[in-house]
Amino acid sequence: MTFLRHSSRHVHHTVADHVEAGLAALSWTNAATTPFGSPVVTFDRTRSAADFLVPGVTPSGLKAGLVCITLGNEFQPDPEEMGSGLHVVELPIFVDVFMDVDAHAQTLAEDARDIFLGRQAFWPKRFIPVVNQATSTAVPGWSIEFDDVERDRPEHSFALAWQVVKATAMVRYQEVNE
Repeated sequence: MTFLRHSSRHVHHTVADHVEAGLAALSWTNAATTPFGSPVVTFDRTRSAADFLVPGVTPSGLKAGLVCITLGNEFQPDPEEMGSGLHVVELPIFVDVFMDVDAHAQTLAEDARDIFLGRQAFWPKRFIPVVNQATSTAVPGWSIEFDDVERDRPEHSFALAWQVVKATAMVRYQEVNE
């Protein structure tokens, strides 16, 4: 077994794929079926909400229906059990939701939260396998469990409603050097 090179990038895209597929299954990407007549959702994996935080400036890329899925800082992995080689690394995940009104932002954010909590019929679990983005296959022995899931409404001065879902991706894998 070899270590998954660029593992945090694979984790980020695995989680983003999971959230995007979940929101599509919940009709957020189809104009004819969006919940409560809200705007259609589009996704961005390359920018975080921080990219839009310029005081007094309304960013040109910020629009109703935008969902930014980003990965936070990676911390030192911890061994799960003494001598087993099984490790876990905690990676913060952020799903920033921008909508036309707060009710739509809250509804969308609650659906994103419920995807992490395994409350949807299409994936009723709090864990997913890590997918190798080069081969589109599950990485043997690598899994993601979602923990510390919460929804928040940041203070801001945008003309849009903004909510964020924060989760910790607990990535478990077998360390190869042990």
